[in-house]
Amino acid sequence: MNYKKEIEELFPVLNNKNSFQKYLEYCEKILGQKIKEPFQARIKGDYGKKEYQRLIGKYNNIPLKGNNFKKLIKEIIQEFFSGIPRWRSPRLVHNVGSPVNIISSSIYSLALDENIYNINEGLAGNALITEQIVVNLLSHLAKIRKQCVGFFTFGGTATNFYATNIGIKKADPLSGSRGIAKKLKAIITEDSHFSHLVCAYWLGLGTDNVIVINADNDRRSNLKDAELKMKKIFDSGSLVSSIIINGGTTYDHTIDNIKGFVKLRDKLVRKYRLNYKPHLHVDSVIGWSWLFFNNYDWKKNILKIDKKILIIIRKQTKRISQLKYADSWGVDFHKGIGGCPIPCSLIIFNNLDDINYLSKKKGSAIKMAQLAEEFYSLSPVNFTLETSRPGGAPLAAFASLYSLGIEGFQKRLINLISNTHMLKNKLKKQKDFFVCNNESLGFVTMLRLYPPDLNNDSKRFSELKMQDNKMKNFVNYTNKYMKAFFEWDFNTRIMKNKGVEYSYSGEYIKLKNNEELPAIKIYPVSPYFSKKIVDEIVSTLINQKRKFDERVWKKNNYQKE
Repeated sequence: MNYKKEIEELFPVLNNKNSFQKYLEYCEKILGQKIKEPFQARIKGDYGKKEYQRLIGKYNNIPLKGNNFKKLIKEIIQEFFSGIPRWRSPRLVHNVGSPVNIISSSIYSLALDENIYNINEGLAGNALITEQIVVNLLSHLAKIRKQCVGFFTFGGTATNFYATNIGIKKADPLSGSRGIAKKLKAIITEDSHFSHLVCAYWLGLGTDNVIVINADNDRRSNLKDAELKMKKIFDSGSLVSSIIINGGTTYDHTIDNIKGFVKLRDKLVRKYRLNYKPHLHVDSVIGWSWLFFNNYDWKKNILKIDKKILIIIRKQTKRISQLKYADSWGVDFHKGIGGCPIPCSLIIFNNLDDINYLSKKKGSAIKMAQLAEEFYSLSPVNFTLETSRPGGAPLAAFASLYSLGIEGFQKRLINLISNTHMLKNKLKKQKDFFVCNNESLGFVTMLRLYPPDLNNDSKRFSELKMQDNKMKNFVNYTNKYMKAFFEWDFNTRIMKNKGVEYSYSGEYIKLKNNEELPAIKIYPVSPYFSKKIVDEIVSTLINQKRKFDERVWKKNNYQKE
């Protein structure tokens, strides 16, 4: 066997021999054999705990000699691609992933094959500058008139890491070298993503030093509560390092009053005569999508958006347009309409000088002699969390922006919001269904289902406004029913890849008496989401609920508590 020839085939020097293309086409061919229907929610095949155990047992030794390449590809796809979600399928309404634009994935794949390191131009060539170009494009979209800077990173969590860290540095400039010496508190919101707490946990700030701002009934963060809590922090002798607010929450796509929070922050800086400003970051990794309507002519309405949907989009766009007042904000191209492979996250700093707080050289003993950065004009590694960053992410984002254009993104968002609006209206007509987030301006539906013996109980509509313990038993009973229904539908239908696949959240919101309110989550992201799929979702829920009520709930004699 000619091992030299085999190794050379694995590492081709010339791309014009189509080696990469040949194996990529073979991958597509084998994968296609596992996809029998274009709209199936997951790739065919068993997956889960039993399969994991089998695969670990089967692959427990590295072979002495390499396998036949095509045989290996076939085996990998058959074994490890089973059960993978298909975000392009409209039947997958599981979560806020993103169907990938094939131009983006093609460019990303090529970048992976060439192994581009976004460390400096010596390791990335011209690919490095696409990062700043994408930042410029988005800052123009947000109508920011000054020079911005930003970095692609490993996910939405990382964008919040940057914000939390820069806040620590602003409040305690020597913390990078001596550790956090001052009494610092971070501000987050009631409906924040769990990663906001993770940042405090990992960065040494501590979750006990995180203060949560209450949400109003519309789920926007309460400015009066924020002011009271921040004053209490300053009066106690502590400092606020960062304020992370909502720029499109996971469940309701809620966008806070960004400008209002900036004004509050600045007022407190003056009142307490602070020598710094707490860093204000907007977690807009989902909500950034509405920026594509920032220059839309609402009167001409050239896309002929339905009036009801136009009002919804305009209201949300007005809120996200305030990103220009923040210090920094996050973007996920691998969520919703972004159209890029994961991870493809970006943090943007509206104030160019802010990145100096991230410098590895400033006030520390860190030296990066291994990178010989003195020879390069652009070296973002001085500021980035990672050293080795993949060059594919900004290239994919650039490809996504230029292949779809503003109207392409607008049309995708219009489709998701329009059909979600239709879905909510159809679900509301069912007496045993309750849409929790009917007033949400986004494209996710949070749904409560009620046991058959509570179909005519008017109390169910008051759950979200529950102020005391009077309805505790009612809520607990409904929660029990919800969990039992989803578990049954998950095991008997969803795990078997039959029809639409929604998901379940164990805590959609926490009520004022601290009771947790779970909900079914219907989260479309596919460009193929349509009225036909809306009808399929509604009929599936109706039929599955009827079967569950008759075959499981009543049969097992569940009693109302």
